[in-house]
Amino acid sequence: MSDFNLLTISAVQSHIGPVIATYLGADCFAEVKPLHWVDSKDAPVRRVFAYAQLKGGVTAPRWGYSFDFVPHLVAGKMQWHRTEKSAIFDAFIDGQSTELNLSCMWGEQGLLEGMTPRLSSAVRQAQDFWQLGGQATSVYDQVVALSSRPGAGIYTQLPVAVAFCHALSGREEDARRAMATYIDRGRPREDTVPKLWASLSGALESGRRPQTV
Repeated sequence: MSDFNLLTISAVQSHIGPVIATYLGADCFAEVKPLHWVDSKDAPVRRVFAYAQLKGGVTAPRWGYSFDFVPHLVAGKMQWHRTEKSAIFDAFIDGQSTELNLSCMWGEQGLLEGMTPRLSSAVRQAQDFWQLGGQATSVYDQVVALSSRPGAGIYTQLPVAVAFCHALSGREEDARRAMATYIDRGRPREDTVPKLWASLSGALESGRRPQTV
């Protein structure tokens, strides 16, 4: 084992970035910031893949979706993330595990040991997840299913994503219930609450319209 040497994010990026770009496909995914890639070809549904820094000198993968039509809260105010650069995780799989985590504590040698197969496995699992979505309606059901996973309650953005996925699928009661959960947990400003409900109403209206082929 090497001596303790915590790598900087730029050092980790220099090793992970080129490999992930190759696995994901640089023609589809843009690296919008260090260790954060976005595929916008199916916007307003964007695929997102990233590595997050965790405690203990560990970086772990996550993958999922960013939706242009789902708002988020900043300091209690409603905002949107409707561009490639502003994309965030509205719903995602937390891939942290002993099989996929990368150590940044032991210098380059510690990072590189077993790195390539771990990166390959993470991207493969992400691609399998996105393939399950396949089309917008399947993506919506996929996101709703994430809310039933153990520990889903810790993901603050998930309830509002679920609310809009229910709304766009024509499930009004479920949509309103999920939005109420988001408002209860997120504690938006008083003047923001009507805006959240209004945005959901717009999605519900879209969900009621006949789908054209």
